[in-house]
Amino acid sequence: MKRVLSIFLAVLLVILQVPNIGFAYSVGNPNLVISNSNTYTAEAGETVSISVKLKNTGDGYATNISGSLSGDSTGMVYIDGSSYDSIKNLRDGSTGTLSFKVKVDESADGKNYSLPLNITYYNETDDWYRPGEEGYVEPQKFTLTENINIRVAQNKTSPQLVVNRVDIMPSSTVNAGETIAVGFDIENIGNAVAKDIRVTLEGLTNEGFTLAKGVNYKTVQSLEVGKKTYVYFELKSSKTLAGGSYELKLDLSYKDAKNQAIQDKSNFFITVAGNKGQSSNLIIENLVSPTGSIGQNKEVDISFDIRNQGQADAKNVVITASSEDQSGVVPKTVSTIKLNSLAKGATEKVNFKFLTTKASETKNYPIKITVKYVDDLGKEDTVEQFVGVFVVAPETGDSTKGKPKLIIDKYSFQPQLVKAGENFEMTLSFYNTSSNKAVKNIKIFLTAESGATKDTEKAGNSAFTPVDSSNTFYIDSIPPKGRVEKTITMFTVPDAIAKTHTITANFEYEDSEGTELKDIELIGVPVVQQSRLETAELQLYPDAMVGQPLPVSLEFYNTGKVTLYNMMVKLEGDFQTENGSYYVGNFDSGSSEFFEGMVIPSQPGELTGAVLFTYEDSTGQKQELRKEFTLNVTEMPPMEEFPGEMPPPDDMKSGGIKGILKSKWLWISLVIIGAGVGGFIFYKKKKKEKEMALDE
Repeated sequence: MKRVLSIFLAVLLVILQVPNIGFAYSVGNPNLVISNSNTYTAEAGETVSISVKLKNTGDGYATNISGSLSGDSTGMVYIDGSSYDSIKNLRDGSTGTLSFKVKVDESADGKNYSLPLNITYYNETDDWYRPGEEGYVEPQKFTLTENINIRVAQNKTSPQLVVNRVDIMPSSTVNAGETIAVGFDIENIGNAVAKDIRVTLEGLTNEGFTLAKGVNYKTVQSLEVGKKTYVYFELKSSKTLAGGSYELKLDLSYKDAKNQAIQDKSNFFITVAGNKGQSSNLIIENLVSPTGSIGQNKEVDISFDIRNQGQADAKNVVITASSEDQSGVVPKTVSTIKLNSLAKGATEKVNFKFLTTKASETKNYPIKITVKYVDDLGKEDTVEQFVGVFVVAPETGDSTKGKPKLIIDKYSFQPQLVKAGENFEMTLSFYNTSSNKAVKNIKIFLTAESGATKDTEKAGNSAFTPVDSSNTFYIDSIPPKGRVEKTITMFTVPDAIAKTHTITANFEYEDSEGTELKDIELIGVPVVQQSRLETAELQLYPDAMVGQPLPVSLEFYNTGKVTLYNMMVKLEGDFQTENGSYYVGNFDSGSSEFFEGMVIPSQPGELTGAVLFTYEDSTGQKQELRKEFTLNVTEMPPMEEFPGEMPPPDDMKSGGIKGILKSKWLWISLVIIGAGVGGFIFYKKKKKEKEMALDE
């Protein structure tokens, strides 16, 4: 053993005496490689985490590993945060990770982007010398250069603005001459920010819609992806605007992230109810005329009321009553009455006098009543109605030489007012006016006037059709002064205009000698359109509190074919209201409206109420529709006292402050006791440690 040691020391002395020889040596060379994929997929505007996994495949330690990642040369993909990361060392066969974050610009095109990655590291050396001393070996530097590829899957440079919703306020249907607000809900559904937005309203004209105030464009600085903005314009419709749909356009111009201009246009329509809701509307009512027969040279008195149930004054009202056959009935007074104006809601009673002539025959003489007027919008309108005067002429001379005459001396309807779209029974009385001659082989066929509606007027369609029968009657004979009644069921087409329609009765018959005779009679059938008001479901919360307003709302529609006049909507019940009534005025066919009012209960319990609709139909009759509701009303909960309030003075005097002080000293005592216990435990622990040290 001593001999071996001596040899080792001798060799060591020899080595130390040789110049430039020491104990510095290398422990091998490392080799780093990237062990994962260097390609990442991203979208424009996205931030991506980059993880570079390094593996040491060499036979030595890699130390002082550092990586530096640079952005793409185009600047579209850049480093988000630090571009540098490091690993202390990696032994052979082990792995480590360098982490970076990159940001893809919102305007980046869809393609591949290369980001240079530079990695440096050193091998590990072991020596007995310090740097600078003779024999010191420098660690060897190694480099690794790769590219990190970012594949942008989608181009996000294009914003896209769309109009989600168009609001016409206060109602979706506009009346002529009305001021409205048109609002637009605009959303960016694209994939980039829209900048320098300008919203321009186009299609404004003096004959249609004009700006009520302001300018026809709005500006918005920017709109993020998925965000919305709201713009509106105040418009005024022309007073002479006819009913229908009117097209306007909205121009959207904006810029993308590259400041490239984008322009989109979208059109929308405004439905105009026309001037019916704002115009005057005259009707004839309370008509009084002779109901029975009247002789020759007799006075005929006809009177009626003209009522303006519209929403504007009627001007230049001209009322005429004229005989359609002046051989039997002639005017006795002036046949024309003129009114400068008739205010809305006003009624004017008029009277005309006629005289049957001495030459009048036994038959029905029609008198035509015509009312012409100009509404507030300058439109001329006409109302017509017929009245029949039945004249019976005395027989003179040789009555055997006279021709018998067949007439309709009276007729009736069941129901009296014929409703469009329904059946009615018409009873006709055929009267032989001759006192000594019979009529035979009587054929009577009915024809109705063409033009049941404005749309079918050119087609020649009639307003009435027989039901389960023909429109032709056959009567074998009617004796002198005899009378035969016939009843026929008729159907009125659903879209018949509300007015007095005319049915013509055509007679073909023979007298007792077989002479063929022909004649006609006119029958006036008053047709009315049924009003039809429907509502959506009532919207309200069933629970309420005393004194708190609760909204009650619903939408309502005119589903009938006639205008509803002087419509009023109001809340009824044992409660206070806010916006509790709404005057609609003339509610046109096909229109819709919305009502919302506030109910304010005054006492707890079950509360019943109703939304009441009142209006006048086309005949002037008042109609009602009631939508009832029930509420459960509770008291308002009491307000909680502020938790930080000081005790009241009485409590303070009766020991409140003492209680607080007692509580304070109690906590101080607990703290002192706790500290004492802790100190005692600490002292025992230290004493035990000291005793164990002395034993050792």
